[in-house]
Amino acid sequence: MNKTFFVIGLIVIVVILIFQFGLKPSSPDLSSKNRPSDTQKPSKLIENDKLILVKNIKLDYLKQAIEQFCNIYNQETYIAQPRLFLLNNEFVITFPYDIDFERYCYFINYLVNAHDLSLKSDYKPDVKGWYSTETGDAWMREDLVNKKVMIFIPDWDEEHDNVYLTTKDNIGYKMGFAIGHTSQKLDRPVKRFEENPIELTKLTDRETIDFE
Repeated sequence: MNKTFFVIGLIVIVVILIFQFGLKPSSPDLSSKNRPSDTQKPSKLIENDKLILVKNIKLDYLKQAIEQFCNIYNQETYIAQPRLFLLNNEFVITFPYDIDFERYCYFINYLVNAHDLSLKSDYKPDVKGWYSTETGDAWMREDLVNKKVMIFIPDWDEEHDNVYLTTKDNIGYKMGFAIGHTSQKLDRPVKRFEENPIELTKLTDRETIDFE
C-alpha cells in the first residue's frame, strides 16, 4: 500500500513539474543573432508588391522592432529580409526577396505590438501594408483571392494577435493568428481601402537599410 501511494505521489509530482516547466511557453530570444549559413541566404530578387508604410515612429524604435522580428524568425531559415527606406517623416519597408503572406501579416502586427517597445508611452506607430493576394496565401477566401488589399491594426484593438484587411472593393476581414482562428468576414470594413501612396521608382535615391 505504501509503495502504491509512493508511486502515485511520484506521478503527481512529475505531472506538476511538466505543467510548471515543460509546457510553459518560452519567451522569444529578441537579441539572438543566430542565422543559417550564408549558403542558405536568398540572393535572387523576387518581384512582389508587398509594401509597408510606417509613420509616427522614431527611426531607432523602428530599427529595433525590425531587428527583433528578424531575430525571432530568421534563426533556422531566412523568413524575412526587409529593406527599410528612409523618407522625410515616414518610412517604407519592402521585401526584395519576398515573404509569404502569413509572415507578412505577422510582421505588420509585430511593428505595432513589438515586445517591450509597445510598452513605451511614445511608441504608437501608424502602420499600413499593401499587397495583391494570391490563391496559395493563408486565410484566403473566394472574395479575397487576386485582389489588392490594405492591411492594418486599428488603434482600439487589444487582442494583439491579428490584423485587419480591406480589399480594394471594400470588403473587410479580420485575420486571426491564434490556433483555431481564421479569416473572419466583417459586416463592414473597419477602414475603407486607401491606395498605396508610394511609388517605389521614386525611392531609388533614398537611403536604405537592409535587415536579415
